[in-house]
Amino acid sequence: MSFNDLEQGHGSSRSSGNNRQGAIRLPGNMIHNTLHLRVGPCTKPSNVMPCVDDDNDDEKDYRALVQKVSQQVFRINGNITSLERLVNFLGGPRDTADVRTKLHDVTEDTRNLIKDATNDIKGLTRANPSRQRKLEQQKLSKDFQKVLGDFQKIQRVSVSKQREYLDKAKATTAMLQSQAAEEEDEGGLDDDTTYIDDTQRRIQLQTLDNEIEYNEGLITEREDEIMGIEQGITELNEIFRDLGTLVNEQDSGIQSIYGNVLNVSQNTRQAADELTTANRHQKNARKNMCCFFLIIAVVASVLALIIVVAK
Repeated sequence: MSFNDLEQGHGSSRSSGNNRQGAIRLPGNMIHNTLHLRVGPCTKPSNVMPCVDDDNDDEKDYRALVQKVSQQVFRINGNITSLERLVNFLGGPRDTADVRTKLHDVTEDTRNLIKDATNDIKGLTRANPSRQRKLEQQKLSKDFQKVLGDFQKIQRVSVSKQREYLDKAKATTAMLQSQAAEEEDEGGLDDDTTYIDDTQRRIQLQTLDNEIEYNEGLITEREDEIMGIEQGITELNEIFRDLGTLVNEQDSGIQSIYGNVLNVSQNTRQAADELTTANRHQKNARKNMCCFFLIIAVVASVLALIIVVAK
């Protein structure tokens, strides 16, 4: 073994030792970040390169919200079908308390879905904009507007039928009250009135009072329902205005993105034309330079020939 081999081995040993020392002296936070990057979730430490998973996470969240809005629109459309069936029962022989309870529950569920979908659509507009997303949001907004219009129509039909029933109930109540007043006026006892007749009259009056009280309760209930439906229609009008503003903003955003694409395309085409023109000028300059040098060479050759002949 030569001296050089020993020295190389010693140098290798020192290098290995230095490597071990460097590994031992590696700061703990760097070891943690290294291990964290290899096995843990992406959290963007300040001393390492940015994570590439954020775009994927943003896209996943966006897609989940789009799917949620689509499901909400689908459920609203299904509720509208149920409401149309229930509203057709109003004022007819199948107009029962159970039907009205179901009508109220489905209406409230639809209103809650509409409020949630409105907030979610606004959340979609706050996502990172792109032409594809803008087009997707515009389609969702228009689909949502359609089911809102259908829900508003069935609500107006419901109000119309409720008012018809309310008018009939008020007329019936007025007739019963008039009949009860007549019975009371004729209820005085005289010599020809028997106890049995008076008892029957009192029973009739009590029955009329019960019917009047029942109809008055129905009238109050229907008036509350009509008031709630009209309030819901007012809220729908406000949502329509908000959606109209969102759709207009989406249209302008799409036009802006399309305009930017056209500008980039035009600028690229203009730059390509300028490069082509510059290349053409450069080629012409080279040709002119070659011609110039060729003329000089010819002139020099002629002069050299003249000088040689003159000698």
